[in-house]
Amino acid sequence: MASNKNRYTSSRLKHIFSSLPYAFLSLFTKRDKKLIVFSAMHCETFDSNSKFLFLHFLKNEPEYTVKFVINDDEKRNALEKEYGPYFIDTRTKEGKLVAVKAGVWVVSWLDLPIGGFFLKPRRLIIHLGHGTPLKNIGLCEKDGGLVKKVYYKLHKTNISYSLGSTPFVAKIIEKCLGFPEKRVLVYGQPRTDALFAEPLKVEALNNGKFNVLYAPTWRQYSVLKLFPFENLDTKKLEEFLVENNIHLWIRFHPAYEQSIPKEFLELQNISLFSASVYPEVMDYINCFDSLITDYSSIYLDYMLLERPIMFLPYDLEEYERLIGFTMDYMENTPGPKPETQEEFQQALLKFKSSPEEYIDLVKKANEKLNSNSKNNCQQLADFIKSKGKK
Repeated sequence: MASNKNRYTSSRLKHIFSSLPYAFLSLFTKRDKKLIVFSAMHCETFDSNSKFLFLHFLKNEPEYTVKFVINDDEKRNALEKEYGPYFIDTRTKEGKLVAVKAGVWVVSWLDLPIGGFFLKPRRLIIHLGHGTPLKNIGLCEKDGGLVKKVYYKLHKTNISYSLGSTPFVAKIIEKCLGFPEKRVLVYGQPRTDALFAEPLKVEALNNGKFNVLYAPTWRQYSVLKLFPFENLDTKKLEEFLVENNIHLWIRFHPAYEQSIPKEFLELQNISLFSASVYPEVMDYINCFDSLITDYSSIYLDYMLLERPIMFLPYDLEEYERLIGFTMDYMENTPGPKPETQEEFQQALLKFKSSPEEYIDLVKKANEKLNSNSKNNCQQLADFIKSKGKK
């Protein structure tokens, strides 16, 4: 099994050491409360909760200056062409100085605009996360190792507030990231506002079919099994999908799309929903009539649409032993878990013809796991503005 013990440690240490002079300078620099710097994974991606809150400020809060850290020249140039000069590179002196001056940082991951510790004095730093955690993260990781645990402990000195969508989820954040309860904001995630936006017009999905997104989890300990049923009959599966006008769209981890067995993508009514074509899945998720997954937290976002969800946890015991969950898996996954191809096909038919039973399960789970707000970006923007007045 590939170890997660020191994953990203090298890049994070490099980020910290290259930022040390600016982290020190930050202690003495006057803050601009109307300047907000956003960042996401490794300060290289434009996605997740940071992206959606950034776009909200850009569109609705003209009194604020907003910048997004993209330490990748090609991506940053493309984003500047699309949105304008709102992106900075904190590998450069100029980018670091912008970040140092900002009175507010908003991050999806624990990767800050500049590296270091004890960076929150006189600065509001909000960690939004990148989804409600179903699997163990942070201090709860089973193979986290001492270095990683020390990193998370020290990182508490950088975060003013983290985010949990309900009191139940806030307790999970408190446990996994080590934040005291008073520093966990109970708000919905900015990214889920996209669920209630006008669905994007995707020609491929405008096909008159019952479109199902199949988004399984990448496993670091084994090869993922698609359609993990004994004696799988692909011809029978294809005939079933065509006959019932159901189309399955497979969404893999971007780095492993090439590992999808070609035999599945050659079947009628099964296609790849590629991250290279559709990079931000939250922009499209409300186009799908149903969802299939196993351990991906994408289902926790999708539940807000109140549509049926299926789970295929074929290696649940192994996943529990090696990775582990932040909550009881069976209790908090509201949908059927078929073990045979016949059960799988019957569940899809029921999703299409009479999904009421499964939708009721989803609604009940939402009460525990999701904020039902459709204005999460605005709520967080109001919170940031209220802090700026003090």
